[in-house]
Amino acid sequence: MATYDPEGRLTPIGSPEALGRTIRRAREQTGLTQAELAERARATRQAIVTLEGGHETRAVELIFDALATLDLELAVRPRGS
Repeated sequence: MATYDPEGRLTPIGSPEALGRTIRRAREQTGLTQAELAERARATRQAIVTLEGGHETRAVELIFDALATLDLELAVRPRGS
């Protein structure tokens, strides 16, 4: 299971669910509410709920399909690490 790593190590993200879990953990660790994250990300709270829930939107599905086709993986780490 992918987790947010505040120490800066890469976190592999292999699915929309893993992406959602990672974003939720990072948001919680920074003390933001979904509404606050949505405002800062210029999105709606419902978009954040959908993202954190690991729901496959067409955009997220396209990202994972393109990465798989190119034999690449997505990884997350804090900026500046």
